[in-house]
Amino acid sequence: MWFIIDDQMADDRRIRRLPLATVGLWVKLCVIHSKGVSMQAKDPTAYPGHFDKLDLKDAGGTMKQLQQLIDIGLMEEHDGGWRPVYAEGICREPKTLTEEQREARRKAGSKGGRRKAANQKAKQTSGDLPENSQANGEQNGSETGSKPSSKLLEDSQAKTWHKTDTYTDIPSPTPPAGTPKQTATPESGFDHFAETYPGSVGAKGRKAEAEARNLYATIAGDPVQLARLQSALRRYKRAVNDGQIRTGHIPRLNTWLRDQWETWAPEPISPPPSHKHTWNCEHVHRLMDPHEDEYDHNGSLRDGHPSEWWQACQACADELNNQATSKEKQ
Repeated sequence: MWFIIDDQMADDRRIRRLPLATVGLWVKLCVIHSKGVSMQAKDPTAYPGHFDKLDLKDAGGTMKQLQQLIDIGLMEEHDGGWRPVYAEGICREPKTLTEEQREARRKAGSKGGRRKAANQKAKQTSGDLPENSQANGEQNGSETGSKPSSKLLEDSQAKTWHKTDTYTDIPSPTPPAGTPKQTATPESGFDHFAETYPGSVGAKGRKAEAEARNLYATIAGDPVQLARLQSALRRYKRAVNDGQIRTGHIPRLNTWLRDQWETWAPEPISPPPSHKHTWNCEHVHRLMDPHEDEYDHNGSLRDGHPSEWWQACQACADELNNQATSKEKQ
């Protein structure tokens, strides 16, 4: 079933008086109602024929919008709920087809009807096959009986030679040899970077090009700085393409690498501060708390006589710090 909106809907005075969201809600409710009516034709219990407050909420509408549609005449009360009104000049009321009409339409032009007709025709053709094959056999027997055996052999060879040549004589193609993947080198990295740069690089081997190559190699030695440089080039090239930088104001690559690239690069991300273990940190407590009863707690750090418990915890913290330092050196 189709829900069809009239092309004059936008000029209707009722639609023009409603907010756009309310019009969209009405169209959505009409589509839901049309689908429900179509389901109702197959199963009367599939759709009650009206909306309630829960249906309105599921459709994204409010009672205020519903009241606007009722006041304008596009919704009406029905059986304790509401249903849309298919107003002339706004939409066309969908037609409900009976099961006989659906079947007739399917047979007339639907894909299912055409497929069913084709299947029936195929069954009829297969039923006639034994008779046709017998008749053809008798006819072929009468024809071949009048030919000598040598003639029949020549005919069979003439009919099959192309199949032999076609299916057995074609050599199987050999796959092309795979080319080894070239590893990236500083030289190739600079060449690709120079091609991407929107300005000039200078003649190869001259002073400007050699300086740019050396500057790039120095920056690319640090992976973090190389990532910042690539990001800076993308930003700079985008600014050139957007017209923020005139073409005549673009410096040579060596000047840009020496003086300007860091102004276009994102700020370097500082590593998080390393944790220094103390006698009272959670890592020390996790290791020492199971052994707390083994140590004496009498003593005062303020008086210069710490307890055995404090000394043991501090020794554990020093050991953890030494392990962290040795890992960083590795």
